[in-house]
Amino acid sequence: MIKRILARIENFFYRHILKNLLKLSKLGYGTIITGAESGANFEHMYNNHPEGRFIIGRYIDKVLLNLPAVQATRGRKEDIKRVLWNEIYNNKLANKKTHVLDLASGGARYLRELTDEHQNGDIESLCIDKDRTCVKLGENLAAGAQLSNIRFFQGDIFHLNHLRDMSLRVRWKPNVVIASGLFIYFDANAVEKMLKEIYDFLPYKGLVIFSSYENLSSRKLMRKVASTSSGEEWTLYYRKPDYWRSLLHRIGFDQIFILRDQWQMNNICTARK
Repeated sequence: MIKRILARIENFFYRHILKNLLKLSKLGYGTIITGAESGANFEHMYNNHPEGRFIIGRYIDKVLLNLPAVQATRGRKEDIKRVLWNEIYNNKLANKKTHVLDLASGGARYLRELTDEHQNGDIESLCIDKDRTCVKLGENLAAGAQLSNIRFFQGDIFHLNHLRDMSLRVRWKPNVVIASGLFIYFDANAVEKMLKEIYDFLPYKGLVIFSSYENLSSRKLMRKVASTSSGEEWTLYYRKPDYWRSLLHRIGFDQIFILRDQWQMNNICTARK
C-alpha cells in the first residue's frame, strides 16, 4: 500500500511538476516536446550554451547541460572525431579518399567539425536520416560553414539495398559506415540485421564505427519525461562490450576495438571487414 502511494507521488512529481519546469529550458523542451533524439537537441548539447525562458529556464538548462550523461554525449562526439581523423590520414597515406556513410546522421556534427579534411577533399560524407527536419538542419549548418564534400539525404536506414543502388548510380561507395547512437533504440534482432547489411555493404578492410550505451546516469529521468520525435515513449537498450565483441565476431568483422568513456556510459565500437 505504502509503495503504491509513493509510486503515485513520484509519478505525479515527474509528470506534472518536473516536466513543466524542464520545459522552461531549451534542452528540457527539446527532450520532452520535439524529441530527445532529434538533431536539433544534440546540436544544443554540443553547443553547450544555456538557453531558456526567463532566468530560471536558463539556470535549468545550465544544470541539464552539465549532467554527466550530456557531458558523455559531448565526449562521444570527440571520440568519434578522433577515430575518423585517424582513418582519414591512414587512408591518405595509402592514396585513398575516405568515403563516409553516416546512418541516422542528424546534423552529423562530428563530421562537420572535420572542416579542413572536407575542404581539402580528403573525405567525402553522405549523411542519411529518415527525418526531413534533420536533413534540412544538416544541409543548412553545412552550407553556413561553407562545407564542401558533405551531403544530406532523406532515406530509410533499414533498406541498405536502396543505398547500394544509389551508390552504384552515383559511382560512390563508402569505406566507412557510422551509426552513432542508432543501435540503442533497437532490439537484438534488428541490430544484428543492420550490422550484417553493413558488413555486406562495406568493401574489404572497410570500417564500421558506432556508439552504444552501457549505462545512463539519467536513465530514470529520461524514461519518465523524455519522448522521441515521433511521440513514442523513450526506450533504450543497454549493452556491455562483450555483447558487441561476440556479435561482431560472429558476423565476420575483424580488428574489433571498443573504447569505454570516462563516465562508463558510452562505448565507441570500431571493426573492420
